[in-house]
Amino acid sequence: ALFRLTVLLAFVVSSVSALQGTTLTNIPSFKPFVGLGYSPFTGSQTPNFGGNYPTVAQITYDLTNSIMFLASETRTFGMDGTLSNIAGICNTYDIKCFPCAYLNSNNPSDNTNELNAIIAIGNSNYRTTRGLIVGTEALQGGYDPQLLISNINYVRAATHTNVPVGTADVPSYLLASPAVVSNSDFVMINIYAYWAQIPITNAASWTIQQWQSFTNSFPGKRVLIGEADWPTGGTNSFWGNPAVIPSAANQCKFLSDFASMANSIGIEYFIFELRDEPWKVQEGIGTVEQNWGIIDTNNIKKQGLVNFLSANFTLKILSAKTNAAEILAQTYEGNPYSLFGATNLSGSWGNPITNFTGALGTNQTVIATANSSKPTAWFYKSLQDF
Repeated sequence: ALFRLTVLLAFVVSSVSALQGTTLTNIPSFKPFVGLGYSPFTGSQTPNFGGNYPTVAQITYDLTNSIMFLASETRTFGMDGTLSNIAGICNTYDIKCFPCAYLNSNNPSDNTNELNAIIAIGNSNYRTTRGLIVGTEALQGGYDPQLLISNINYVRAATHTNVPVGTADVPSYLLASPAVVSNSDFVMINIYAYWAQIPITNAASWTIQQWQSFTNSFPGKRVLIGEADWPTGGTNSFWGNPAVIPSAANQCKFLSDFASMANSIGIEYFIFELRDEPWKVQEGIGTVEQNWGIIDTNNIKKQGLVNFLSANFTLKILSAKTNAAEILAQTYEGNPYSLFGATNLSGSWGNPITNFTGALGTNQTVIATANSSKPTAWFYKSLQDF
């Protein structure tokens, strides 16, 4: 007979926290997120005051060592400087991409370079370019809706491929400007339970409800969630509301709940964002805007992401009652894992099993083990027929 044991006490699976130095030779097919928002600025880099932009090498590193490890696609937030290289690099490494032209609401006549740059990308026939975003939260920033429509139509007319053209904004501003939605091939809506002061306990479900309500308002329109997440730290917390505070634990809760719900109903979404952005203190609204990343400025996974990658994993031991067993673990492809605790499990030649990597092409990893002790050493709790 075969038996199943859900391991609760014997050992815990935890993802190794460092991304830096990891180089993938093959793009994983199974990843924890559908999409990630990507802005490459780190350290003293900033798009402000003339700009101090990341190098193409840094962007390539981010895409090939972080983005494609964690998500199937990415979206950007501008075309200036080296940002215009992101879509081409994504094409080289087969990462789906939604490049974005940032529209300056304070000086609309200064957007020509952004629009022409995204047109050039649209005409490059990159197989990985999924859509062109014209304006990110432009309406929220005061951009004229008619001018935005004109920009969208300008980009569409100037691109000679079938790549869709749309925009990204906060739902309330798009609802107030339905003509923008109707003139877009797709829209991305940015939904933040944190800024709406929704308690973390139902932040993810509220986010899904907002997407559903917006989708119902525009039947047949392709609606993606362009930004969603929870901050891990910083000032500008909602004091007095302990359910709405930045923390790694709350980010983990949001990621776990949201990804599960969104995946179950097939929403295309982008977690905001890959990495913390120190320059955003200059936005003048406290430091919480610096802390939305799922990895830190040293490219190390934050504890919220580590916990998310390790949360709710069911480990099963599938075996007859012999001195050998197979552990079945839910994993993310290519992700490194460690076994902690006294397991007395060993692999070939009696070497202790302490580390393994998520199997390729699947979200389950089977680990063959041997055990010189009696089988009850691992079948010691909650035996069930399998």
